[in-house]
Amino acid sequence: MTTAPAGFVPYDRPSPLLTAIGGFARHTDDPLRAGFAVDGPKTNARGLLHGGVIAAIGDVAIGHALARSTDPPTPLITVNLSCDLLGTAREGGWVDIAITPTRVGRRLAAGTAVFTANGRVIANVSALFMPSAH
Repeated sequence: MTTAPAGFVPYDRPSPLLTAIGGFARHTDDPLRAGFAVDGPKTNARGLLHGGVIAAIGDVAIGHALARSTDPPTPLITVNLSCDLLGTAREGGWVDIAITPTRVGRRLAAGTAVFTANGRVIANVSALFMPSAH
């Protein structure tokens, strides 16, 4: 079992999907950093990180980082998600996520996330959100 690097704690807003795939971690000092261990529920039949996990965690990590960038936090709904899968990670590895907000406005919010494993970029995720009434 992979242990999170120093400064990471379990993400504190669980959801049924995140619980099913094993969740991820947030950095205690940097709200634009997250990560996760590549373990069984996150892998495909070959023991490699599944692209769908990258999409799901990218959506949540970017959305929550953008939502928390306002006071009070703005509830957001995903309207577009794009994933460029450039590499992979093996079971037992750690994936680091660096989030960059690119726009937080009244009608739209956008951001990107770069996923790295073993010092290599394995995915770029871009997401577009709109505020929700709920």
